[in-house]
Amino acid sequence: MEDLTLSAGLVLSGGGARGAYQVGVLSALADAAPGPTPFPVITGVSVGAINAAVLAEQADDFRRGTDKLEALWRSLTCSQVFRSDALHLLGRLSRWGFALPLGWAGVTAPKSLLDASPLGDLLRKQVDGPRIAAMIDEGFLKAFAVTASSYATGDSITFFQGRGTSPDWARAKRSGEAATIGVEHILASAALPGVFQAQRLGKFWYGDGALRQTAPLSPAIRLGCDRLFLIAARDGTPDTEDDPVPEAEEYPSIGVLGGQLLDIVFNDNLDADRERLGRINATLEAMIPERRAMTRLKAIDTLMVRPSEDVRFVAGDHLDEIPPAVKFVLGAIGGMQAPYVLPSYLTFEKGYISALIDMGRRDAEAQMPELLRFIGRGG
Repeated sequence: MEDLTLSAGLVLSGGGARGAYQVGVLSALADAAPGPTPFPVITGVSVGAINAAVLAEQADDFRRGTDKLEALWRSLTCSQVFRSDALHLLGRLSRWGFALPLGWAGVTAPKSLLDASPLGDLLRKQVDGPRIAAMIDEGFLKAFAVTASSYATGDSITFFQGRGTSPDWARAKRSGEAATIGVEHILASAALPGVFQAQRLGKFWYGDGALRQTAPLSPAIRLGCDRLFLIAARDGTPDTEDDPVPEAEEYPSIGVLGGQLLDIVFNDNLDADRERLGRINATLEAMIPERRAMTRLKAIDTLMVRPSEDVRFVAGDHLDEIPPAVKFVLGAIGGMQAPYVLPSYLTFEKGYISALIDMGRRDAEAQMPELLRFIGRGG
């Protein structure tokens, strides 16, 4: 069993199909650091909540947890995440078309672009909630948390489960609530706005946790971490004029706008919060010890692994894997054009998934000495 006073936290962000990259990073780390999880606190949002749940339930054996994740991801197809059969998708698209002119006659649009009910069925088979509780009770895990966005209040709500954790917290537009986390919380956290249907928890409806999560590092810090391991969903290289983007005079389609929105929701806040944390650390470092002791702030170390390649380009290489009906729907909203942002989030197919897992493994192996030192298992 790990020494939970080490307080290393794993923060898994959202990213749809890009979550496969997280699996590759974690799998490589588990190969180099077998045994119980090196992360007493595991937090996740959106697809990161799914990966976090599997790791949490296998906290006593990090390698077994990543093996389960990798087997799950490498066997995925779009049809296991959302209904992708042609009859259903074309009927859904038709309802969208008829809803606007015939709304007065009672014709309603679907609740979302895609029906994610297969994902719920999959998670109910794959996620063992009682085992997460057992890992906490047995001391292999200090806390597990997932974040969702409330459509009633517009707040970011972190549902956390653990022992010796802080009480419920409330800050501006974000709060934490103790809960026994189940599949319904994970589905709520992963309900991409407009793409997958919202989920009801109690009296209220919730959507993707990244939607309103302006401080994605906060839950792990609130749960007692002093070191955070982060896995990003995009590379850190700015776009250039040579990148495949739509012609400047083209008005951005709904698909392009939707893809860019997902990029903002899943990535910008994580990078911004890490920069903010760096400024706080620098301020604390500059303070004299007496003044530093008077503040409740503490220095938080972070380490991030991010894709070494542009995942949009990788998705562009695997467009032929997308089921024809899904390709038709994405094409109808303009989502099948460069730079392929929307396909990079929605292509849950083996070739693309495997490419991301393999990239994650390579990137982690390239940083392995640093990763092992960070989790306290290096030389």
